Amino acid sequence: MLLRRLFILLIAIGGAYVLHTLTPTFPPHAQMVLSIAFFALVFWISEIIPLHITALLVGFLLILLVPYPAEKVFPAYFDKVVVLVLGGFALAVAMHKHRLDEYLSHKLLGKFAHSPNILVLGALSVTAAISLWIANSAAAALAMPLVLVILKMNHRKQGESTFAKAIVIAVAYGATIGGMGTLIGSTPNVLAQKFLTNEGISYGFIEWGMRAFPFTVIMVLVTWMILLFVFRPEPFKIIMKKHDQPFTREQWMVAGIFLLTVLLWITESIHGVSNSVIALMPVVLLSILGLIKGNDFKEMGWDSLILIGGGIALGMAIETSGLSTILAQTLSTVWENQPYVVVLGGIGLVGVLLTSFISNTAASAVFLPVIASLATVLGVNVTNLVTATALGVSLDFILPMGTPPTTIAYSTKYIHTKDLLKSGILVSLAGIILLAILAYFTW
Repeated sequence: MLLRRLFILLIAIGGAYVLHTLTPTFPPHAQMVLSIAFFALVFWISEIIPLHITALLVGFLLILLVPYPAEKVFPAYFDKVVVLVLGGFALAVAMHKHRLDEYLSHKLLGKFAHSPNILVLGALSVTAAISLWIANSAAAALAMPLVLVILKMNHRKQGESTFAKAIVIAVAYGATIGGMGTLIGSTPNVLAQKFLTNEGISYGFIEWGMRAFPFTVIMVLVTWMILLFVFRPEPFKIIMKKHDQPFTREQWMVAGIFLLTVLLWITESIHGVSNSVIALMPVVLLSILGLIKGNDFKEMGWDSLILIGGGIALGMAIETSGLSTILAQTLSTVWENQPYVVVLGGIGLVGVLLTSFISNTAASAVFLPVIASLATVLGVNVTNLVTATALGVSLDFILPMGTPPTTIAYSTKYIHTKDLLKSGILVSLAGIILLAILAYFTW
């Protein structure tokens, strides 16, 4: 074990040093951030130390070596995405404590309980449907307790059950895929609309849905087949407990707070209050009403919140150092003389690579202007290329810190990084190919 850790440490340090020496034309900050990103990636993939400790190490290295001021790095660990997931965790803990998760699990997933394979499809589809209307991180945080209670009822053990791995990952992937289907499902979608509107191009719900919703539906089915292929759920008779007892006072209160939170999340565009601010409401209300207490806060996956924060801190550094712009512009230069279908596939591939390190919001903000310019050079429809870019930056399914939904899945302890790598690489590749084919032949 010690020799393995020393070997991985040497790879991380050696690779970081090589990258630093091979990029002398990069700005100094971009050089150092690239090296830190490689170092962290090796640690995250190998799990040489707990993932959240690597996330904290990222912040330390950014302050020590780049150097970024602490007041620029530390806020990432309580970013609005972290707060949003915290609110989802609070609701999940309250739902489990007062057994509301059993009720919702039966109501939303009971119709899919014919077999383990169909139940995986149910988890994927239900989460995707929720994520059409609220943030993918919130959708994953709300849906995960529903599958965890099923796993507990059916005595599926961590590290042994392939069904458990498939259904937990299905929730994470469903949340990400669903966010692509509507204009409000994910921030890159809104940024794409804003960008096109600024260019004088009319682009709304219908225009987005005609392109993205069919992609989302097909992607759900493709992802389901990949999950069954990679994990092949073990056969067993599914137990689903029906909630026959009248709701208790506590259950009604938790249900009311849950519904109010979801309603406010869905109507963010109407009242203008950020989803992350709304996410604080259930944390406060549940505590005031005594529905969760001090000990319950220990169940909220703080290691996962730190992991998300570390990913955001690294993403901030990649964006502000200019590294993301350098990479995007370099790749767009390579595509200038390529066939259109190759460009579409390349956009998806770069989207996956970028969002492995920075948020899909930051990736789209950097990437959209570059791709719009490329559309003019290639003489292709800018609306289609911008839409493909917004979808492409949401195709990262590979690493635990890549998106909040995959981090939430990892926090359940039912999966490891290697599980996400096995399924995520295939799902991301399938998404890239499907995006290129649909955009090329149907848009």
